[in-house]
Amino acid sequence: MPFELRVAPGDRVARLRGWGNDDYLSTQEALERVAADPRLAPGMPVLFDLRELEYLATPPEVASFATDAMPRLYLGRPVALLAQRGTQLGICRAFAAKATQAGARVEAFVEPELAEDWLERDR
Repeated sequence: MPFELRVAPGDRVARLRGWGNDDYLSTQEALERVAADPRLAPGMPVLFDLRELEYLATPPEVASFATDAMPRLYLGRPVALLAQRGTQLGICRAFAAKATQAGARVEAFVEPELAEDWLERDR
């Protein structure tokens, strides 16, 4: 599975990491499992590090992730997407815009410190 959720005892932010190559369906299934993980408390902020993920969602996949496929993961909690500069950041920004329109609090970042600061402020 190319996704790993880490929630340390007493940590106020869940850390989700994606890596390797995947496709839409397997990514959707993996993220549904993450969203159902009991360690992910309701409202808990998520720092989602995508920098090692090779899969790049197409525009229709981005729209589907934002409106249909991932609401349990991002609705009701701030989610900071940590991306590489370039195409991956553009995809994350498109996702964040669509997810925000669906009622989520999602932002894309390239600097981990800025992502963590935003999560602390958005709680």
